[in-house]
Amino acid sequence: MSTPIEPATWYAVTVRDDNEACENHGQEFEVNPCYSNAGTLTIQCGRCRQPMTIVSAVVLNPQPEMT
Repeated sequence: MSTPIEPATWYAVTVRDDNEACENHGQEFEVNPCYSNAGTLTIQCGRCRQPMTIVSAVVLNPQPEMT
């Protein structure tokens, strides 16, 4: 992924499961919204609990308001 991740920013993220042992292998999922805490996006598969590959991340505009 070539998109730089900014800290404390909301994104719409597409991730892919690359774990060959998982039944989700090769599938892509949308995660929207996703918050980058300290400039890090980490999303894990709900089935195998392994980190997923970030395919794309687009900054949400406008940013959601936190209450």
